Amino acid sequence: MDTMLAKRNCRMGSCGGSAITALDHQALCLKHFLLCCYERLEGLDPRGRKFSAEPVDVPSMRAFVEECSRKALDVSLQSKNLNNLERGRLLDILLWASELFLLLRAPRLTLAQSLACSGEPLAVRAASQSL
Repeated sequence: MDTMLAKRNCRMGSCGGSAITALDHQALCLKHFLLCCYERLEGLDPRGRKFSAEPVDVPSMRAFVEECSRKALDVSLQSKNLNNLERGRLLDILLWASELFLLLRAPRLTLAQSLACSGEPLAVRAASQSL
């Protein structure tokens, strides 16, 4: 853990917990770090939302996913007093972030392709595109 963070408190609301890491330039305790990661990853995951015509800022999405996974790994390796639930949540965040990173690197379907294949499972779509 960063020595400067050890002397700081969490910046979420009225939380008085000790900061364990910083995410998005904000010092956070473990509880709020996990909560922020889950909320942001859920908001970035394209598998959980409907098609939107709004432009997506892929570079900022990638930057957050990378920061989130890097910080989760740092916390898991440097924190001595984590219980199994906390370790499991950190691992879950790492896995989810790695899935999102791969999704953000994958070639995008056009709107016509995605609408034409919307009823088919992902494996079927991938197989039909490679033929």
